[in-house]
Amino acid sequence: TKIDGSNVCIFRKDDGSVGVGSRKREITPLQDNQGCASYVLSEPKFRAFLDKHPDCMLFGEWLIKVHIKNYQQDAWRKVYVFDVLQQIDDNFRYVPYEEYVPWLEEFGIEYIPVVAKIDNPTEEDLKAVMDIAHFLQDEPGTQEGLVLKNYQYFNKYGRQTWAKIVRAEFKQKKHEKQPKGEHELEQAIVDKFCTDAFIEKEYAKLAQDGWSSKMIPRLLGTIWHEFIVEESWNFIKEFKNPTIDFKVLQRLVTEKIKLVKGELF
Repeated sequence: TKIDGSNVCIFRKDDGSVGVGSRKREITPLQDNQGCASYVLSEPKFRAFLDKHPDCMLFGEWLIKVHIKNYQQDAWRKVYVFDVLQQIDDNFRYVPYEEYVPWLEEFGIEYIPVVAKIDNPTEEDLKAVMDIAHFLQDEPGTQEGLVLKNYQYFNKYGRQTWAKIVRAEFKQKKHEKQPKGEHELEQAIVDKFCTDAFIEKEYAKLAQDGWSSKMIPRLLGTIWHEFIVEESWNFIKEFKNPTIDFKVLQRLVTEKIKLVKGELF
C-alpha cells in the first residue's frame, strides 16, 4: 500500500551514530521534518537494527497529515519501512521483502505489509487489489494507491525500479493543492526560506501559554508577517530582485504551515 506521509531514510553514519534524512536533506531535531528525526533518534530499535545491519539503509514513510486524514488514530507519527537498501562491497541491492521482514520484526520496526502477490497481473487485477487494500485505515478504497515491486526486474540502464498506481481521487486532490508551473519562483522561495524550524519557532512562541484551535488564524497571520519581515531581503537578494506574486506566496506559506503542523488542522 502507498501511504500518504513524508519520505524518510535512516542510516548509520561514519561515526556509528544514527543518521536521518528526508527526501532531499539530512534532518536533525534542530532542523527537523515535523518531528521525524526526533522520533527516530528517540527510538532505540533503529540504532539496534543498524548495529546488527550496518550495511543497510531503511527507507520509509513518516506518517503525518498531508492529504489523507482518515488513518487510524494510533497510526500517526510513526515510521513505516517500505524498502531496505543493502551495500555489498561497492554494489547496492534492494533486499527482497521476504528477507527483510524478519530483520525488522526482530527489533519491532513497523513496515508496510504486502497486500497481494500476483503473477503477471492485468490492470483489472491490480485495480481489484487496490479496492481491498486499507493498511492503517478502517475502510478500503480510500488509500493513496499501490506500489508494484518485482525484485528480479532491472530496466535497460541496469536500475532496479518500482512502479506505482495512484487512485484518481487522490491525484485530483493533490493536484488541487499543487502550485501551477508559472508559480515556480514563489514555490522556490517557500521551499528555501519558510523552513520547518522557522514555523516551529513561531508556533512555540504562540503556544507557550497554551494552545487552542481558535488560535489557528493568528498562527497563520503571525507566520506570514514574520516571514515577510525576516526573509524578504534574503529572497530578494537570492533571486536577484524578482517579480513576486505575494498572493500566491502567502497561499504557499499557508500550505507549508499546514504541512509542517498538520496535527493542528
